[in-house]
Amino acid sequence: MEETCLEEGPAVIFERAILEIASTDPVRPSAESVDDTSKHHSTSRDVCNAPFKHVDVHTFFTDRNEVVEKAISDCTEKLIRQNNDELVGSWLLTEISLWDTEKERLVLLTTKALYSVKYDFISLKILDFNRVPILLFDTVVTGDLIYPTSSLAPRLSGLAEGVSSLIHCAVRQEWSSIAGCTNLTHFEPRKRFMSGIRLMWNRGQPLSLIKKWNPFAKDIPWLTYASHPLFWYKDGTEIIKTRFDIEAFNTTLKSLLPEECLAVNMPIIVENYCGLGALVHNRNGLGFFKVRGKVSF
Repeated sequence: MEETCLEEGPAVIFERAILEIASTDPVRPSAESVDDTSKHHSTSRDVCNAPFKHVDVHTFFTDRNEVVEKAISDCTEKLIRQNNDELVGSWLLTEISLWDTEKERLVLLTTKALYSVKYDFISLKILDFNRVPILLFDTVVTGDLIYPTSSLAPRLSGLAEGVSSLIHCAVRQEWSSIAGCTNLTHFEPRKRFMSGIRLMWNRGQPLSLIKKWNPFAKDIPWLTYASHPLFWYKDGTEIIKTRFDIEAFNTTLKSLLPEECLAVNMPIIVENYCGLGALVHNRNGLGFFKVRGKVSF
């Protein structure tokens, strides 16, 4: 009898545990949390090393429903069909200028040319565009964006990040976190943590000094692109995120390049040596159409 009681005792306790679990039904929320977690990780895409810190995607006009679709339709009607081109793909990417300034560009790829469009996502109109025939490309470089070894840009970026973290803690009155914010690791040089693609048609010739040091020069024989900030932070399916992905653009582009075009995998050097102007421009997202308090531009 004693053995029977000992055997029945645990059975009763286990059965009650099952009834309690069934009544609260935590299985479904835990499964949903796992799905949400995996979805969050897939959308953040290495957020710890994401190039754009403290980004609020809702401040981007391109985060609004059907804004990008309207822009693509508008550009297709006014640019591509007038040149009797056939649209192959469209992306919203970050164009990095010769002076290391990041700018929001709508990139349309056709069977004949590449269109880099500066589009006003507030008033929904084309401001400017650049059309480059695909047959003109002679070199395509893919790789991480890096600065020259003598550049001050990484050091200035690290200093700005450390000061920003310190101010952020003080404003929120997180006094217990200020000691951690003053850690010297917050002020270490910052890399770009961005991969990109550079399309070149200079036939191997270096850029002249007049163009290299002229901030108003426009006829630069290459284009440099990286993923849009929404690629790391926007929620949505992989199909939606592909629109902001530089890798998806690179895959489609390579299928259209002529055979004589040289494809190289190597770091892309952004020749920014001082970087103060680009630092202010990029940290404030001045090249993107965003909501900025009572002013939007």
